[in-house]
Amino acid sequence: MKEGNLWFPKKAMIGAFILCFIIAGIPFWQTPYAQLAVPNAFFGIGAIAVFSVAAVLAFRFSFRQGLIIPGLVFPAVLMIRVIVEGLVEPGRHNLWPLALIIAIVAGMLVACAGAVCGWLAGRLFR
Repeated sequence: MKEGNLWFPKKAMIGAFILCFIIAGIPFWQTPYAQLAVPNAFFGIGAIAVFSVAAVLAFRFSFRQGLIIPGLVFPAVLMIRVIVEGLVEPGRHNLWPLALIIAIVAGMLVACAGAVCGWLAGRLFR
């Protein structure tokens, strides 16, 4: 493929990750810490974005890329919040490893569902 092509895989993967990161991150970061429940805080527009991007990437590229790239958005969003709030108040996030595991599982489950749909659509319509 040419480097100038819009669908060059590396550019598409970076763009897909950044898009999901922003869509899932903004509502998560704006919610006060006392009102957060880690797996439930991501479900909504963030889960829809991860599912959709996973389906598109699995349809266009491969199942693995459709699973891994969007599936790591939830943990990345969580870790940005933990790092920023940990610098401000160090004792605030004392259970972040458990929250990180939950975010990884939730992100991979949502991305897996989207990647399966995209992969099946790719097998049926190509």
